[in-house]
Amino acid sequence: MMITKNSSDRTVDILLEIAPEILKKISLTKVNTKRLEQLGYSKTEISYALTLLLDKNPNAFKKKNKTSDSFIRILNKDEKQLFSKEAFKDIIVLQAIGVLKQEDFDELVDRILLYYSSSINQSDLRKIVANMLSGEESFDIDTGLRLSLKRDEQIH
Repeated sequence: MMITKNSSDRTVDILLEIAPEILKKISLTKVNTKRLEQLGYSKTEISYALTLLLDKNPNAFKKKNKTSDSFIRILNKDEKQLFSKEAFKDIIVLQAIGVLKQEDFDELVDRILLYYSSSINQSDLRKIVANMLSGEESFDIDTGLRLSLKRDEQIH
């Protein structure tokens, strides 16, 4: 069974659920996965979200995380109107945990400008970010194996 776009959207939901734990720099093994399961997420979805987090930010759970990847982007007047308050809050959290980098944010703004005629809400933002994070990647939900390569991966 393949993960569909709808269920992969849940990856961003999981990351935002555990963001406070990530920001406190608790150990990866101490992330409350039981709570996530009680919220209806499968072990595979949780594992995928954590793997994606560590792919984007390998230092997410390290105590001393001096990252040069953090950025502050000043939005112009038109860009400020692209996001609802709730959506922008999610962006800030995703940046704080290291999932959205500067180039990701630029791509996000470009996608919204191209595909949406008005500001996006929190749900739309999470779908867009999930799509960006997963790209064209798909994996088998039963085995957890990826069925495609990422852009920068090679077969050796």
